[in-house]
Amino acid sequence: MISSINSRNIIGIDSCDIKVEVDIGKGMPSFSIVGLAGTEIKEARERVKSAITNSGYRFPNARIVVNLSPADMKKQGSFLDLPISIGILRDKIHAKDDDMKKSVFVGELSLDGSVKSIKGILPIVIGAKENGYEKIFIPKDNFEECSFIDDIEILPVNSLKNCISLVNGNITNLEIEAIKSEILSRKCAEHTEYENIDFSDIKGNIYVKRCAEISVAGGHNMLMIGPPGSGKSFLAKRMTTILPDMNREEMLEVSRIYSVFSSSIERSGLIEKRPFRSPHHTATGVSLIGGGSDAKAGEITLAHNGILFLDEVAEFNRDTLEALRQPIEDKVVNISRLKYSVTYPSDFILVAAMNPCPCGYYRSNIECRCRRYSIDRYLGKLSGPFLDRIDIFTEVKSVSFDEINSTAKNETSEEIRKRVGLARKMQQKRFGLNSSRLNRDMSSSEIDKYCKLDEKCEKVMKMIFNKYRLSNRSYIKLLKVARTIADLNERERIQESDILEAFSMRRTYYTYFSNLHD
Repeated sequence: MISSINSRNIIGIDSCDIKVEVDIGKGMPSFSIVGLAGTEIKEARERVKSAITNSGYRFPNARIVVNLSPADMKKQGSFLDLPISIGILRDKIHAKDDDMKKSVFVGELSLDGSVKSIKGILPIVIGAKENGYEKIFIPKDNFEECSFIDDIEILPVNSLKNCISLVNGNITNLEIEAIKSEILSRKCAEHTEYENIDFSDIKGNIYVKRCAEISVAGGHNMLMIGPPGSGKSFLAKRMTTILPDMNREEMLEVSRIYSVFSSSIERSGLIEKRPFRSPHHTATGVSLIGGGSDAKAGEITLAHNGILFLDEVAEFNRDTLEALRQPIEDKVVNISRLKYSVTYPSDFILVAAMNPCPCGYYRSNIECRCRRYSIDRYLGKLSGPFLDRIDIFTEVKSVSFDEINSTAKNETSEEIRKRVGLARKMQQKRFGLNSSRLNRDMSSSEIDKYCKLDEKCEKVMKMIFNKYRLSNRSYIKLLKVARTIADLNERERIQESDILEAFSMRRTYYTYFSNLHD
């Protein structure tokens, strides 16, 4: 007897069709799986055999061959346990072959026959829907994660026996809907609110908050330099609160990434909040960029459509930081392996923070204990090409006693986010309603078109260019930041004040790094 069951395989953050073909024939009793199966799938033989037996079914005493088609594609993960079991027990299923061809099965089996949750359920369900399947049988614990997807019937199952009952129609639609409602109500009760953070929590450092607003409005990368305890991390964590809300397409893209690569706690269905990732400075290149034998995504992909915060950036491995340069420019990261390659999105705003010297108190109100060569060596850990990817440099000062105890009302995140939203709408109108491009992404021709300078602006720009010997890249970045400042002020043309403010956000670079890289 030969049966064919539909399932799906994860490739990056997408999925593709897998045909699980099961041949039960005469010969010496055996159970083999072919078709370039990974370790987890090869181990499925023992899980499937125990699950079938402990579910009350008789495991065939025959020669069983399972082929995973297409045979030249690497299959990894444990989500093929359920379709393999269904293929072996095809004689227990009353559904016609035509009905089975419209259904997809995914799930990991426990030895007692229960179905466990899996990673990557979102791309699996979305892929099944896009390929015209009508039903998909998934683990019960994964239902809440993909319950928002329409135009395909999603059937949660908690055991192998339960799955077969569903396929055979022994469970009514009313019972299925009751199970779905129970799952969703239980999950909603379990959810906890995010920590309540707001820009109004930040005392003092008004200029740094302005830099953060401009960074978010135009998608500009930002570096903060200041002594320990001055509030660099405190501010960075609140930058996500002034980012505009994601649209449906962005939410779906981020949710797919987290569905495949995050822990079960983070996999909570449609992700509506922009991600904020803050890897430790001991992070390896693979954990930050992605890679490894299974071409896993890194922190830069998990930060897609959000913020990647590198605290103590000078303590990161230099090679790791250099590997960031290409993804920052391309907004994607390509990971190639012997037989396949995957492309992950990595469109994020880079926010970095560092101390000005090893002791942390250079140019602060506390005496610095470092020698000049130690300071230069510390600052020199950030290469010129890496710093070229930064648009905004700002110095964070320690907050005074009067600022800490001030009762003056600070701007809330909501007030700042409204201005950011208006600036982004101007950019959307500029680059196209369906475009996700920001001012940082402008090409040379677009700069000529949208960053035109009048006579006064040209005079100021020429003075800055000659005095500070700006490179072509620095000049372009200055114009892009000035364009964002004009957008925040709802102006179509760049003014002299925009250029001066934009340049003030590069002065910190000349204070700390110009003698190292010029």
